[in-house]
Amino acid sequence: MNYCLYTVEKGSQLAIVVEGMGRINFGRAIKNFKGLTGSVTLHATVDGDEVTWNLKDWTMRTLPDGYADAIRALERKRDGASMGVRLDTKAGYYRGYFDLRKTGDTFLNLETWGKGQVYVNGHAIGRFWSIGPQQTLYVPGCWLKRGRNEVIALDVIGPRSAKVWGEPIPQLDKLQQEKGNLHNNPGDRPDLNSVTPVAIGTFTATRQWQSVTFTSPARGRYLAIESLGSHGADSVVSVAELYARDAEGKRIDRAKWSVKYADSEDAAAGNHTGEKAFDQQESTWWNTVSGVRPPHLLVIDLESEHTINGIDYLPCITQENIGGIKDYKIYVY
Repeated sequence: MNYCLYTVEKGSQLAIVVEGMGRINFGRAIKNFKGLTGSVTLHATVDGDEVTWNLKDWTMRTLPDGYADAIRALERKRDGASMGVRLDTKAGYYRGYFDLRKTGDTFLNLETWGKGQVYVNGHAIGRFWSIGPQQTLYVPGCWLKRGRNEVIALDVIGPRSAKVWGEPIPQLDKLQQEKGNLHNNPGDRPDLNSVTPVAIGTFTATRQWQSVTFTSPARGRYLAIESLGSHGADSVVSVAELYARDAEGKRIDRAKWSVKYADSEDAAAGNHTGEKAFDQQESTWWNTVSGVRPPHLLVIDLESEHTINGIDYLPCITQENIGGIKDYKIYVY
């Protein structure tokens, strides 16, 4: 949740801009929601009194993003007209020019930009995202001309550097992640020698939901599952979905969960890192690297302390031969 502090006039309108980026749209559980999925609460001071409104009756519309819309936006900015939306970022439209003595096919490099789309001489070239692995967009020579050429970029994040350049060959395999996607920092590995497990047992080899109820509720911010064995022939363990249950047996909201530590994550053969264990998609899963024998440890940061009475666990349920957890220890601390 983010908080912003503004002084507004009576009758002002609040606009929330949401990027409707791609999402998983297949599998048994399509729950990767976008947009306003919960309440929006406005806290304000009116005549010295603190008041709170739960905002309702939203009017939702799409923002046009064609070339003509880009030109209108740039002209309004040039003329000093209000766009009606204030963004406290570098996001927005950018326009630049370059001169050519001769034309030919090229590949436009956008690796210093954030995320958005590009027009060259009014033609939609494509979309870009700095993390890659594709860092260039193909520009056919027939869309270029001798003399002055125009480039317009709509960046919904904001560029590190607003520069583009042409290259003779494409860059299709350059990842630029802000940080590594693994969670194996040795400093984040907990010392569980002095922590008593809240549960010790064995999961079955079935690819179905299984539940563990603790002998007594435990309170803590971190939930750690140590896998001592695997049902797979190659020692791989997997978790497709994981829930924690509160003292009343209700599943705890996972929206703010994150991975604190994972000793093994298969990021090379597939995107099977730790957060896939609670991403609300049964068709994605965390699994360890093949051939690396247990024990394996996954530690989840619940964002705040909770009273936990048990967990619900689902191993990989696809046709792939991905083993589930066999013997386990569960910690809450």
